Amino acid sequence: MMRRYRRLSVVAQALVQHAAVSLAALVVVGATAAIICVRLVQSEALRHAETTGAAIANRVVAPLVDQDVRDRDPAALRALDQRVQLRRSGDTIQRVKVWSAEGTILYCDDPEQIGLQFPIDPEDRAVLQNGGVDSDISDLSKSENEHDRVFGKSLEVYAGTRDTNGRPILVETYFNADGLRSDEAALIWRIIPVVVAAVLILGLLLVPLAFGLARRVSRYERERQAMIRLAVEASSAERRRVAGELHDGVIQDLAGVGYALTALDGQIAGLSDTVATPRIDALQTTLRTAQRLVHDDVLALRELTGMQYAAASGAADPAAALRVIAEDVRAAGVTVEVVAEDLPPLPAGHRAALIRVGREALRNVAKHAPGAHVVLTLGRQGAPPPAIWC
Repeated sequence: MMRRYRRLSVVAQALVQHAAVSLAALVVVGATAAIICVRLVQSEALRHAETTGAAIANRVVAPLVDQDVRDRDPAALRALDQRVQLRRSGDTIQRVKVWSAEGTILYCDDPEQIGLQFPIDPEDRAVLQNGGVDSDISDLSKSENEHDRVFGKSLEVYAGTRDTNGRPILVETYFNADGLRSDEAALIWRIIPVVVAAVLILGLLLVPLAFGLARRVSRYERERQAMIRLAVEASSAERRRVAGELHDGVIQDLAGVGYALTALDGQIAGLSDTVATPRIDALQTTLRTAQRLVHDDVLALRELTGMQYAAASGAADPAAALRVIAEDVRAAGVTVEVVAEDLPPLPAGHRAALIRVGREALRNVAKHAPGAHVVLTLGRQGAPPPAIWC
């Protein structure tokens, strides 16, 4: 049940990640589409406003701007205003201004602004001098727009042209931006559902692929874990086989050699009447050195094979395995006390690690501190002192 739960959790996690990525992609694509729609509508609106503003400047305003308009003649201004009002059908055009090259407002449908003077922006002055059209969203913070803030955001179009005397003038036309905003909203509501639907369909089509990939990854992970277990079991089996061969073969032979050397030592001692004493002493010294080496090798091999058997047989109980290892260390002259408590269920790898750590600690004591007294404690951190002694 636990394995099945883990497999499902891997697949579910992959699907959740796919859903999160799809949602993020949906948001990003939708926002991008909305921005593109707004820019397209603004670009189209400015292009249309520029065309209309240039037509007003060249066909409506320029033919009526003469010296009388510059001199603020009421009749000339009234004639120009009537012409402009005829062109202002509906509420598309909000305001029309005529600027001189000096920055003076020669005409405005708001009479209070006629005669006011403001600096002309560099880009607008380039249009004034060279002709052409420039457009943008109105900047209500400018001082020249103080009387025009009632309109809110507008489309401003500056068209450069010349009056009846050939002198440059700048015609500024304000267009209502409400239509722009409504067009933006209409286009967004037409485009966004299509984009969202396309992304959702793509995400749904990718769900089976994501599910299949997640299942393959989960299956690969299970196979990898199984291979690791098989490798560990094969390694443990090989170690047990080698330990068995050492115990039944090499260790027995070395033990036999040790016994033979002991018997040979007694035989050499009986030759003291026929062989010179110095030669007997030298032979006995060599023989006893060989005995010690064989004895140490037998102990080391027995400890090694004992550890292998303990690691295999004590996999369920590290305390039992450490007690087996402690018996081999005691044979080397070290006093060992094993203090152990009941441990909670542990993975096989953790139990093997406990056995290896304890074995290494006992071997270091036997090697570097023969005759020492060792207390080996096995328990949980923060747990009360155990009551099992060996």
